[in-house]
Amino acid sequence: MCPEQDWRPLGVMLPMVTVTPRPRSGLVGESTRDEAYGVLPGEDRLVRDIMTKKVIVAQSSMALKEAYETLSCQEVSILVVYQGNEPVQALAEPDLISDKIPLEGVSETRTLRELIEHRVAVRCREDAILADALGAMIRYRTNYVPVLDAKGGLVGALSLVDAIGAVSPTAAERWLARMKG
Repeated sequence: MCPEQDWRPLGVMLPMVTVTPRPRSGLVGESTRDEAYGVLPGEDRLVRDIMTKKVIVAQSSMALKEAYETLSCQEVSILVVYQGNEPVQALAEPDLISDKIPLEGVSETRTLRELIEHRVAVRCREDAILADALGAMIRYRTNYVPVLDAKGGLVGALSLVDAIGAVSPTAAERWLARMKG
């Protein structure tokens, strides 16, 4: 994995990790893609082949209740949160509420910024391989990541479940074991 790390203000200083493409190794024309990357078959697929292109976009200043209502009345299941002009988090309905804070108990003034300010912002480039995206998602315990193009523009989101389902059964077994441990 080739993460870029920098620090961006989101209420507090929060690390931002962007999974970028890695260079191939091996003999050109003689190595398969998975051999060239040193990963299991299926893990060499590009994020752009698996990602969801339909997402809802919201600023971090949006109220949690409004974000939940927006997401629940759409056929789109992922909300990408922007801080200024940058996509910093991808969330689904379960991320917006928890058993401890049912929707009725959420303050009208609580915002997406408050929800994400203590999380590591994990993002992924569309030309990165699934093995690297999965590694970052598991390491930083996130189920969804915004997917960016080479210029940093939002092109979709990647779900951990979709990514694991896209790799071979052997690779899926290995990733599920990492998630549990």
